[in-house]
Amino acid sequence: MKIKSIKYILIAPCILLLYISGKERSSYTPQDVEIKKTWNSFLKAVEKKERRTFKGLSKTKIRCYPCLENTTEEQAYIAQLQETDTLWYDTIYEDLIYVPIDRFIAQDFDLFFNPDFVKLLKERETIFYKQDLDGVFYWEILVTTTEPTLFHEGGQHHFRFEKCDDGWKLNEIGTIP
Repeated sequence: MKIKSIKYILIAPCILLLYISGKERSSYTPQDVEIKKTWNSFLKAVEKKERRTFKGLSKTKIRCYPCLENTTEEQAYIAQLQETDTLWYDTIYEDLIYVPIDRFIAQDFDLFFNPDFVKLLKERETIFYKQDLDGVFYWEILVTTTEPTLFHEGGQHHFRFEKCDDGWKLNEIGTIP
């Protein structure tokens, strides 16, 4: 009798774990499925350089700090702004950081979405993080693009999509750290 009791004590947690993990897999919401479809469409658009599709997946302006410093001319401009404008921080984070999507496509699209970077986006670990900020729904998609090493903490690119009437729209590109 004692052996049967021990078996049940050992088996019960395993059954519970299987039940919980099975429930987790089936608990995807339609929103979860929708953002994954949007992400896959986004990856396809950047891989195939489909700018019209990319534009359709984006808001009219995207928040993009890396867009401000991805050429030597832009880096020089930001450095000059920091030296000459006492309100340089406000200028950057209240104005310059919001890039019209047409300008992004014309000036930044090819700089960002080169074949090596797109390959990383498709192959590396991707984390989906749902947010609700003051009633506006977002999905933050994090992709580890620089693996950590003994001398570097690694890094991620993040892509934030906002829930709009016509689907999820890219509204931010950034890096962590």
